[in-house]
Amino acid sequence: MEDWTYCVDTLPKVSRTFALNISVLRGELHRSVLVAYLFCRTIDTVEDASLLDPQIKIRLLGEFADLLETRGPRDAGLESWVRECQVVDGSPSDLDLLNNIPRAFRVFDSLPEEHKLQIVPSVVRMAKGMAYFQQWFDFSRLTPLKNEQELEEYCYFVAGVVGEMLCNLLLTQLPNISTECRQTMKQTAVSFGLGLQMTNISKDVVVDQSRGWSYVPQSFILEKGMTLEDFQSAKNIDHNLEIMEKLLLKTTGHLQDALKFTLAIPRTEIALRLFCIWPLWMALQTVAVLHNNPALLTSDAPVKISRKTVRKILRRTPLIAFSNFLLKRSFDSILGPDQFGVPPRFDLESLKQRLDKLGIDAVPQNIPSN
Repeated sequence: MEDWTYCVDTLPKVSRTFALNISVLRGELHRSVLVAYLFCRTIDTVEDASLLDPQIKIRLLGEFADLLETRGPRDAGLESWVRECQVVDGSPSDLDLLNNIPRAFRVFDSLPEEHKLQIVPSVVRMAKGMAYFQQWFDFSRLTPLKNEQELEEYCYFVAGVVGEMLCNLLLTQLPNISTECRQTMKQTAVSFGLGLQMTNISKDVVVDQSRGWSYVPQSFILEKGMTLEDFQSAKNIDHNLEIMEKLLLKTTGHLQDALKFTLAIPRTEIALRLFCIWPLWMALQTVAVLHNNPALLTSDAPVKISRKTVRKILRRTPLIAFSNFLLKRSFDSILGPDQFGVPPRFDLESLKQRLDKLGIDAVPQNIPSN
């Protein structure tokens, strides 16, 4: 099978949601975004491996970053990396991508240079950021994120960097965009990524706990006079729901920024708008379903929106994608301002300052292979 065909066929197997919105793109932008997503999915598979020692994850993530930054031949290094990844556990589709990632690299090498310059630093930063947080994982107990700031930092590395990368790739297609709209996109790109990631954290809270992680900030739990163990056992559903509502309120603030990002794209660029609208509207519908929903705390089956809702989004949003007014009205009808209240302001500059102090390049990666 030809490498590009493999990549196209694999995308819906590892993410039906992103396969939908990536499919509206065309030409080199389509190729670049698709391959970039497969890279992100690959390192995400390493990070999510529930049976893999964190120290091995750190090494594999660091080696992937090195391979992506390699300017010369990387075939031998890739072959070795794939062999080392035989210890990674995950779904059959994710593991198949892991084993065939050299195909994605070959497609990557054929992309326009200006696109590769956007992809490499973002994916490398993601891999190193994931490795940074793996330093704190403890198999013997549930490992929490300590506070709201740490939540933002983690979400930046797994999703905010993707927002930055996609913003820069979209802007290569918009040379005549106004300075104001360009600035809006750059100011809200990270928040867009954080909104989608926090939606996933909210719907997967029980699943993540079963893997040993609690992405709900421990500070949110302590504010209610509860311990992490109390929250995990869901002994007080009302208090747990109040904690989740605080996380969902923060999430809605980021989704509002995602709308600003989307509306800054010229109204004539329907495909680029739909690329943003579809995951955003699905996240909105998910947050609406999660609102005051005890099921998200009592079942390890993620709370999802129905296929009927997805079809409705895909059918209706192309009819309003050209209109900022209609998009705003649709957005508010799903997640009105009275549902959660006023979300806290997201301070992008404060996040950047904290990230600069983390020293993710200093994470030790010299763990011997098996």
